[in-house]
Amino acid sequence: MKRFHPLLIVPLLFGLLLAAGCQPSTSLVKPGGAQMSAAAGQAESVDYSCSYFYFLWGRHAELARNYQEALEAYEKALICDPQADYIARKIPVLLLRMGRGKEAVAWLKRYLDENPREAGSRMLLAKILIRRGRYDEAAEQYRVVHKQHPKEDAALLLLSELYRNMNKPVAARKALQEILAVNSRSYPAHVLLARLYLSLKQYDDALAEYDKALKINWSEDLLLEISNVYLLEKHYGDAIAMYRKIIAKDPKNEKAHIALVNVYLLQHKDQAALAELNRLKAITLHPEQVDLTIARLYARLKEYDKSIRILRDSLQRNNMPQTRYLLAILYFQTKRYDQALVELKLIGRDSAEYKNAVFLQVRILREQKKPEQALEVLEQAISRDGGKGRSPDMFVLLARLYQVQGKKDLGQQAFDRGLALYPDDDKLLYAYGLFLDTIGEPNKALSVMQRVIKRQPRQAEALNYVGYSWADKRIHLDQALGYIKRAVDLRPENGYIRDSLGWVYYRLGRNREALEALELAVKLSPNDATIYTHLGDVLLELGRTKDALAAYHKAISLLKKGDKRRKSLQKKVNLLENQEHP
Repeated sequence: MKRFHPLLIVPLLFGLLLAAGCQPSTSLVKPGGAQMSAAAGQAESVDYSCSYFYFLWGRHAELARNYQEALEAYEKALICDPQADYIARKIPVLLLRMGRGKEAVAWLKRYLDENPREAGSRMLLAKILIRRGRYDEAAEQYRVVHKQHPKEDAALLLLSELYRNMNKPVAARKALQEILAVNSRSYPAHVLLARLYLSLKQYDDALAEYDKALKINWSEDLLLEISNVYLLEKHYGDAIAMYRKIIAKDPKNEKAHIALVNVYLLQHKDQAALAELNRLKAITLHPEQVDLTIARLYARLKEYDKSIRILRDSLQRNNMPQTRYLLAILYFQTKRYDQALVELKLIGRDSAEYKNAVFLQVRILREQKKPEQALEVLEQAISRDGGKGRSPDMFVLLARLYQVQGKKDLGQQAFDRGLALYPDDDKLLYAYGLFLDTIGEPNKALSVMQRVIKRQPRQAEALNYVGYSWADKRIHLDQALGYIKRAVDLRPENGYIRDSLGWVYYRLGRNREALEALELAVKLSPNDATIYTHLGDVLLELGRTKDALAAYHKAISLLKKGDKRRKSLQKKVNLLENQEHP
């Protein structure tokens, strides 16, 4: 028996339809255009063969991702059969795929004017409105669906999730309670209400709703959620009992075993965690991952030899880069540097651990006083195999190594090479600015940091650098204050940025504000001599010499004996003390 080739079906049907005299219009997108005409009294005969032909044409084009062609075909199909809702529902979906969301919304609204009880289309409209950030309009669509279909929960469930995402927990709870008032055994409503209470930290209410949901439908996943509530309340015994209940019913439930291990670790019950890990290893499909966890736990207990033995045995069965990297770390921690290097060199460029493996090799070689070999490792990582495994961080470290050796020019070349390969990497550019600062090129560093800010206006550290530099030079003080305030907004817990804020206030003569900023800075960064020095300067300006001296003494205690700042600050302290006690 002969078969038709699929591609011949469309022209064949087209020929048959031409013979039948079907000549559909080529109108643009007008939702239910023919339906609207029919509603206006312009009755048209339905041509099912014509409609089906264009539907097949549209479907074929849609599957081929020729969305414009599919859209035109579906429109023509609707002209042939205005009542074909299954075709009508295709059009807004296609408009969405074509990035014409605004038209999809308009189409659906017109369609719903003609078909107000079409719940599927109304739900689709709500979904599109949510994507477009029109949340209140979406909520209204869900309300309409629920009003039309009061026995269906879906619209109110989606409405509650929408309200929750809009940070309207009261409205979300009300929507769920509406469902439960009609159907007290609505499992999804109880679960969503429990999660809502959990997000509000109303743990007892959450547990009550979870309990109701469990009575309707027992679920291991739900028990895991309940256990999480117990963990948040630090009711570890209840959490353990819940995990044991899951394991009793399903001994191979890996999630429960892993969760149980985590509870034991939270309580520092390492031996219990090890016992549970060994039970997990017996049932899991991924014993090598469990080996990693067991090895990490032994390392935490400082039982390095046990940890190393487990990792070596695991590598015999499965050559995992994560395992090899952890083994190298343990060799490093136990000062078995040569063995660590052997393992690190076996980690390939395709591995996620490759970059860290290179950095650890560099660190080990520096520990071994082999700086040239460290440089060689980095140069090879950067230049070999077309840059596979290479990263911007490698150029930063390379420049740093050259700088330590006093080879500033080679450090500069390292950054030049890196920036040529990664011209859009803001972190690399920022690191270059810091490099210039440390080699005594503050003006060039300032220029680079301004480039960073231009490219990334929310880079707090660059904003701080530029603002502090201007304040230190007593230039652009108002702009410096603006930069540093932006940095504070981005990093409010950063003591060094708070110090910069205090310093620019000091330069502006706003000493009360400077004092407030610096007192917070020393709380956030209590071991920084520069901040205490700045605090002393402000206190001195305010006439509080005794407090200023205390701040200076604290700064001196934080500076190393060879630090030039220590000698200068001590001289200042001696002068002040002589003035206090002539």
